[in-house]
Amino acid sequence: MQNSTDLSRFLEQLNIKDSLSIEEDLGDGYVRLKISEAERRQAFQDINCVEDIFLELLRNSRDAGSKNIFIGTKKIKDKSRFIHFIDDGNGIPENLKDLIFEARVTSKLENGIKDSYGFHGRGMALFSIKLNVRDIILTFSGKSRGASFFLDINLDDLPEKKDQSLIPEIIKTDDDVNIIGGVNNIIKTIIEFQVQYRDINFYYGSPIQILATIREDLKRKNQDIDYPKFNEWEELDDFISRKNIKVTEIPALTDNYNLMEKIAEKIFNMDISKRGIQRIIYNEIQPLNPLKLELLNHTVIDVHTSGDNNNGLKKINKKDLKLRLFDEARLASRFKDEEIKVIIRLLKDEFNRLGEKYFLNVDKDIKFSRSNNIIKIIIELIDKEGK
Repeated sequence: MQNSTDLSRFLEQLNIKDSLSIEEDLGDGYVRLKISEAERRQAFQDINCVEDIFLELLRNSRDAGSKNIFIGTKKIKDKSRFIHFIDDGNGIPENLKDLIFEARVTSKLENGIKDSYGFHGRGMALFSIKLNVRDIILTFSGKSRGASFFLDINLDDLPEKKDQSLIPEIIKTDDDVNIIGGVNNIIKTIIEFQVQYRDINFYYGSPIQILATIREDLKRKNQDIDYPKFNEWEELDDFISRKNIKVTEIPALTDNYNLMEKIAEKIFNMDISKRGIQRIIYNEIQPLNPLKLELLNHTVIDVHTSGDNNNGLKKINKKDLKLRLFDEARLASRFKDEEIKVIIRLLKDEFNRLGEKYFLNVDKDIKFSRSNNIIKIIIELIDKEGK
């Protein structure tokens, strides 16, 4: 079949066109479904929050056969969230890179996928995301090359859970795994998905952590492969075009600061400082561990029946594990109270010294408070003459 006309004629001859519910054959296995078929494949939930977007992106990557998913995210002044969503799946053919954001376009011709979240495959996920975000861009893809998406979300239009640093507890009962507690935030969404699809590696962190991890992860997995190194964008771009290079391989193709900066910008739409790029090249950024249950830094509770002698009581063993989740929105919390009090003492001494000529003193109690990335220090002045 060369085009949609040929396909339509063929199906009409067999009298099965309506049963397949195809409106248009887009090539490379992609089709546009009829409205009636798309409606039949209704999703379990609409996109009502940022976490719903993560879930739809995860399901798309799973369906594309991804084995490694890299998620870089950054929150901007509680107003916006940037997402860099990268996978090593089947990728999207060049001629379809714009069409995938249109309604009812899907690669699931034969069957959609029924999972624990509902039906997936009606060709509405990326279309629905596009309607709910400020911007979504396919920054790099190609057939068999994986995909890299960038999203800019206005949090006033599409909210997210307030506490994104809270990690839930895992309860293991014999061979069963349950996730309890916490809030339904981004990390819980990813962990719940990982529990169901343990053959996929999920990496979650800041954009600079993700770029460093993609680079180092490839080196670890392909130690025997001698990747060429490039210093100029034109040479690298030509190499990527001629070879079947996945998006997750590109960061390992240079040790040049300027070229790595261009890769961050052009391939992933990441805004990383020159100093950050240097830290990546110098291996100063600790690569992320995958979000595996055995590596999470929350408490795992292992529950099992202890036997008849204990009247069937359940024994609970708690294990503190080792993954550290980056805390993007609470930079102020990195300062200890004692460290802030040292700063306050210095400020108080300097205010009192300068205040002498204005007959002012600082009140003995200087208060401070934290709010995300801000430390507020409240200094109350006393007029010495007005005692």
